[in-house]
Amino acid sequence: MNIGSIQAQPGSKAYGFFLTGETHGRFSVHIPLHLIVGANPGPVLVVQAGVSGLEIEPAMVLPEVVREIDSTALSGTVIIVPLMNTSGFEFEQVNSAWDNKDLNSLGRGSKTGTVSEQMIAAYYDAVLSKADAIIDVRTGAQWDYHHYAGVYEVGNANKSKALATALGLPHVLVGQPHDQTMACAAASDGKIVVAAYTGGGPGLRDFREEDLGYVRSSVFNALRFMNMLSGARENSGVKVVKAHTFLTGNGERGFTFMDSSKRGTMVKAGDQLGYIRHPFTGEIVERITAPRDGFMIDAGVSWPVALEGHVLAILGDLAE
Repeated sequence: MNIGSIQAQPGSKAYGFFLTGETHGRFSVHIPLHLIVGANPGPVLVVQAGVSGLEIEPAMVLPEVVREIDSTALSGTVIIVPLMNTSGFEFEQVNSAWDNKDLNSLGRGSKTGTVSEQMIAAYYDAVLSKADAIIDVRTGAQWDYHHYAGVYEVGNANKSKALATALGLPHVLVGQPHDQTMACAAASDGKIVVAAYTGGGPGLRDFREEDLGYVRSSVFNALRFMNMLSGARENSGVKVVKAHTFLTGNGERGFTFMDSSKRGTMVKAGDQLGYIRHPFTGEIVERITAPRDGFMIDAGVSWPVALEGHVLAILGDLAE
């Protein structure tokens, strides 16, 4: 197996930079990539993270996961990208620093587009097109906090749902909104795809070990579910939820506080899920209530100043 100049023989590992192009100033644009080729044939699993330059938590544990995987006991191939958006990470921003593009809005990219669009196009052709299954590890950066596995209802949705359930995150969200990410594009192409939300918000301060543990266990649970590694999965109490209502911050502005104790519970129409407080007078300017009965996914804002469009809460019907 080789990805660009990175090559690994059966039963071995390799690490390098997948070169995707150059900036206008002729600086190299690349993606750091680990390639683990098993001693036995099998499927190809891609684990990618850090598409946003501020979603850095997975990069703290994925290199350890690479070291932990025994390539001689592995069937198939694992491709791990711990932090894709290297320029965004370097300059502490969501978008790529090369052209200020959001890598989560470029789909399959473009071979004739901007630097970032060319990068995604090269990566999609060289990596995602070879995948049997893709785990797109995400966090909420500083704004949001999530613990669920999202499934796009397109392509191989049933197989994606089965993999999502196997990851062991508390909730599986069937009905992940279609978007312009490369993960959604891959799902549309028939790939098995899970958007694995594994923390964010206060995670680096208060729940770091728990969040990093979710990243690690998700990868190993996927490998065992796909019969790429032997052993039992770490999986208990996963709830499958069919999404129907996404509450976003599009009304009053101020400090937004959500009731985290209601996450993972059934709520009734009219229940207060949070409130917005005026930043200067302290008065409550809006109470955020459930528009209907439903199960509240473990997801929502963490940072008190929530921008428009950020998910405050997700309600769904408990399916399994």
